[in-house]
Amino acid sequence: MPTRLRPSVSPRRARAAAPKAAPRRVTVKRSTLGPIGRLEDFIPYKLAVVANRVSQSIAHLFESRFDLQVPEWRILMALYAYGRQPFHQVVERTSMDKARVSRAQRRLVDLRMIDTAIDPDDGRRLLLAMTDAGARMCAQILPEAAAREAWYLEALTEDEHRQLDVILDKLMVRSREE
Repeated sequence: MPTRLRPSVSPRRARAAAPKAAPRRVTVKRSTLGPIGRLEDFIPYKLAVVANRVSQSIAHLFESRFDLQVPEWRILMALYAYGRQPFHQVVERTSMDKARVSRAQRRLVDLRMIDTAIDPDDGRRLLLAMTDAGARMCAQILPEAAAREAWYLEALTEDEHRQLDVILDKLMVRSREE
């Protein structure tokens, strides 16, 4: 009986083809939280708390200095960064629900910081665009927002800042996969 030869697979290729094991978490378990361990070690909790604290800090700046709420600021920044956009795209870019975007958009129109128009290519879509007054407001806000960001980042080394940026980019991509 002839012997069959198995193709040789290098150990490197075998490792690459093998399914990757889930990352191992080393945590102190508390019975009330089961597999997530201590609440303070649960990444989604930490991200939410830090995001809320940063957002509240920024919100205080926007409210006290510029009379803007966070949803209004997010819309302004999206339009400032990407130009005229359909309403649904602003919803996606800002990660806010339609009702919140709609309320903030109406206030920004009342403040004459943005304009709205019906999309000439699709009469069902609303387009949002920055006005000159909105662009001037953004030009005032950006240095203050950058200073607030710098204050938070002072807690990190330059290398940690780069790592954080890479990690957050990866988590942003993953968050879109859900």
